Order: sequence, then C-alpha cells, then structure tokens
Amino acid sequence: LLFRITLGPAPGQSLIADCGAAPDDYPDNNDPVCKIHWMYGEEFFDSVKKSMFTTFRFMIGDYSTRGGKSLAVAFSEGYGDFFHVVFCAGMITVTFGLFNIITAIFVDSTISGLKHNDTKRKYAQQ
Repeated sequence: LLFRITLGPAPGQSLIADCGAAPDDYPDNNDPVCKIHWMYGEEFFDSVKKSMFTTFRFMIGDYSTRGGKSLAVAFSEGYGDFFHVVFCAGMITVTFGLFNIITAIFVDSTISGLKHNDTKRKYAQQ
C-alpha cells in the first residue's frame, strides 16, 4: 500500500493517455509533464491489485518493465533519495522477515521430529 500511495498516480490522473505512449515507448525522457517515473508509477501501481503484484515481483528480484527497462532505476532517477530509503527499508524488512519465518518453520518442524523420535525411542526401551 505504501508503494501504491507514493509511486501510484494521483486520483484522476492518466498520463499514459495524455502523453500518447507507454513509458517504454515514450521518446522524450526530459518532458516536464510526462515524466517517465510518473508514467511507470501509473502503469505498475495504478490499482491496489497491480501494486501488490509489482511489489511481489520486486520481492523476487524482477524489476523489469515490459520493454526490459529497470523500474528501480527509473524510480531512483525520478524520486531520488526518498525512493532509495523506502525501497531499501522495504526490501530489507521483507527479506529478513520472510527468511526468519521460513527458518522458524524449519527449526520448529525439526525439533518436533526430534521430540517424536525421542518419545518413540523411550517407549521402545521399556
């Protein structure tokens, strides 16, 4: 939701329709009205559904557009340090949080299995 709010278009905004081309095909990168990072924000963060899918793609390391350009580079050049801080903090939180959950599940299942084996061994000796 944070990416949707910060990178998505303003309500009622339709830059892709107004500028006449998709961001990958737009010829002028220095146009003050049709900024590339705003157009990419509209294309990939237009709705909550698109925002969630794009954020999932970011989590698995896919930062490319349909034309093969990097979304992270476009947002970095357009939004600057704000994007750097939010993007790095988000990726670190998700990466460490996800790996922490996976590791906890693995450790829990291993300890449960060991306890079960110890219980079976104890009853087998009696």
